[in-house]
Amino acid sequence: MSVTTSLSAEQWQHDHFIVHTSKAGYLAQSISAVLGYPIIPIIHKKFSDGECYYRIAIPERTSLVGRDVVVVSSIVDDQELLEVVRIGGELAELGTKRRIFVIPYLMYSTMERAVHPGEVVTCKSTVRMLCGIPSSGLGNLFMLMDLHTSGIIHYFEGTVQAMELYAESTLEQAIAENIDFSEPVIFGSADLGRPLWVETFANHFGVGIAFIRKSRSFEDTHVIGEPIGDVKGKHVVIYDDLTRSAGSLIKACNAYLDNGAIKVTAVVTHLSLIDDDVVQKVIDSRIDRVIATNSNVRSQMDAVKNSKKFIICDISPVFAKQIRACLNNNND
Repeated sequence: MSVTTSLSAEQWQHDHFIVHTSKAGYLAQSISAVLGYPIIPIIHKKFSDGECYYRIAIPERTSLVGRDVVVVSSIVDDQELLEVVRIGGELAELGTKRRIFVIPYLMYSTMERAVHPGEVVTCKSTVRMLCGIPSSGLGNLFMLMDLHTSGIIHYFEGTVQAMELYAESTLEQAIAENIDFSEPVIFGSADLGRPLWVETFANHFGVGIAFIRKSRSFEDTHVIGEPIGDVKGKHVVIYDDLTRSAGSLIKACNAYLDNGAIKVTAVVTHLSLIDDDVVQKVIDSRIDRVIATNSNVRSQMDAVKNSKKFIICDISPVFAKQIRACLNNNND
């Protein structure tokens, strides 16, 4: 049975298409603009009992046979995860040649190991769900970005392929455009968890580094002692891969300023501020500016967009470049 779609007959002549989960439309549009691939709508309904209905809006059962499809998702909650699994499985059933899953933000990435007996390694179980998506044709390829730990990529097993992409070049460009390096600048950490990334940015710009020591619990984080490194009279640029409550960033900022720094800018790959109250907390803090990517849908909150404190960088070109390379190689 045919259904009405928003794609023209000319667009259906393409070999490559894009679909996206409910919360990743903004990112799919950006990637589509770079690559020129049409976006196939997905009809989504939610029933009163909570059950979800999905339909990929194709005109015929054979419309996607032998085609490549890019699935874009910012997995910020369990619903997004389930949508990736359900949509990916149906695309395999529809005879697609290859499925590329663009997942710049993978939730549960901080739960990548067990510390106490009985703790579920939720990141690993999440990846197992993704690996369980049927892998027909040339298979499934997962593209992720700036994972919390490098070992997560090795959770992907079986017939799937997975690669980690980096926001480094995107962030470096934004830093160069927004930081005045004619004044003394030093790169710093929010804790001791990202020393190599801090060093990478510092080496790129030819400046020094500083670190914060921190203790962490489920309830709170505490800065321990003074910063490691001389920050007096300098503009400190903090890098962290992920912020949700912004507690670590704000406490690190205060520690640097209290020890003589003249200004603090925060640079974050995954801006996952949980609600407007947390966004306001950042706005009211002593952090001068926050430079972040749009990997997480929460970067699109009105409170973020309407504040001059936030500078949001588009990571779509990073993924588009790799998608094009993979699909061009497949078609050779």
